[in-house]
Amino acid sequence: MNLLNYRNYERVDLNLRSGVILIEGANGQGKSNLLEALYTLAIGKSSRASTEREVVRHQLSQEETFTQIVADVERDSGHLRIQVDFKIDSTDRNSSSSAATGSDSPEISRVQKWIRVNGLPRRSSDLIGEINAVMFSAQDLELVIGPPSERRRYLDILISQIDRNYLTSLQRYQKILVQRNHLLKSLRDGRSQVQELDFWSDSLVRSGMYIMSRRSETVSVLSQIAKNIHHELTGSEDLDIIYVPSAGHSAVSTEEEFGELLNAAMAVQRSKEIAQGFTTVGPHRDDMQVLLQGTDAGTYGSRGQCRTAVLTMRLAEASYLEDLRKQEPIILLDDVLSELDPTRRSLILDRASKYQQCFITTADIASIDETFTAEATRFIVMEGQLRQVGNI
Repeated sequence: MNLLNYRNYERVDLNLRSGVILIEGANGQGKSNLLEALYTLAIGKSSRASTEREVVRHQLSQEETFTQIVADVERDSGHLRIQVDFKIDSTDRNSSSSAATGSDSPEISRVQKWIRVNGLPRRSSDLIGEINAVMFSAQDLELVIGPPSERRRYLDILISQIDRNYLTSLQRYQKILVQRNHLLKSLRDGRSQVQELDFWSDSLVRSGMYIMSRRSETVSVLSQIAKNIHHELTGSEDLDIIYVPSAGHSAVSTEEEFGELLNAAMAVQRSKEIAQGFTTVGPHRDDMQVLLQGTDAGTYGSRGQCRTAVLTMRLAEASYLEDLRKQEPIILLDDVLSELDPTRRSLILDRASKYQQCFITTADIASIDETFTAEATRFIVMEGQLRQVGNI
């Protein structure tokens, strides 16, 4: 893998073999950035940055406003070369300079992105699923205690890696949602006729019902896998994952039934939506609930319980991807071991290290058992510089 001008890194060339790769270093040295770059190769965008502009190394000169990630991947089906390039145009550089000097000129963030697979141009949506990766990070606690948008994103990334039709439906749904919300605002202001809403409501239902049915099916399977893994990690604690559609909690399962459920909910909410000027029900408002011993983990679980639940969900995700894709995902553990007790840390490491390739970052190498580190390929990162070290 090659990184050029990615966040903290000026240039990094890595020849990474199978097995466990340990990346050691103090906080703020670039460990997470390396794993972020790896994950970008799987989903086509950063897992952490709020804008793609942020992935470009901020120390760059005016002439070097670009970032490149290149990886050669060996899969069961053959060799794969993936390249992702980001470039900030001159308008963005000038506006950033204006902002830094106190100018009133607004900052315009314009980033161009190119993706190539085996030398051929591809869209971001085409890249998803070429290689599968599961990312564990300290921020994953938001999957349990954070807003519903975090859990929706978790499901969307997972399902999109195995179902291109889901990703297409999701993109189409978002476009329809924008149009429907625009019309609702127009209706609220008295500039449109109510009957115009029927077309966009029907379109939203047609796209939304597939999204809902796939989420429901995925959560059901994921919950059973997670339950078994959680028993292994905790010994006795029950974990359940439940899909919570905003259209209602009726016992439905088929795509058509979800369509009827969404259509009925939108009919009930029509007057409210016109008054508020936006769509109040649909996949964009769905949630997923994590239960420990039958109670909501986000509300009643301790921090340790929530963290173990998140790790369980990620391990379940890895197992689910492997079962459906018949290809082991790359496992990325970004500083998630420090808050675990030794027993759970050992269980997590044992399960994750069984995958063909597993990357682990840590600021405290002493917290990892020596018998484990002895078998790993080890790197130390300092100020964006990587150095391979001999096993100790």
